[in-house]
Amino acid sequence: MQPAPLLLDLMRQVRELLLVELSLAQAELRERGKSIPSSLTAVVAGLILLPVGVVLFFVAVSLFLRRLGAPLDLAFLIVALVLLAGGALALWWGANRLKPSRLAPVKSMSQISSLLGEL
Repeated sequence: MQPAPLLLDLMRQVRELLLVELSLAQAELRERGKSIPSSLTAVVAGLILLPVGVVLFFVAVSLFLRRLGAPLDLAFLIVALVLLAGGALALWWGANRLKPSRLAPVKSMSQISSLLGEL
């Protein structure tokens, strides 16, 4: 056989393979796309139900403190103060960890500086 017909046959087979792969990819995307609406619905339901559940949990903790003998207003105040302290601590800790000085690649910069200093 001559090289030209072999190359033409190879190009035809590559083209057919690409078309088959593209059609398979399209079919896979269509199949996966069908699950997106139900997944988004589940995420929205979670975003609605989770905060409600958290609030009800803290109300239950307050009522439990009431059952232990604390006045109702004091029970809710204790829970609120604990939540405020925890939230403030988390905010402070997270903000400190996001400071640019903590995010800078100090070791890499030191290594590059020493390499440039040697030149």
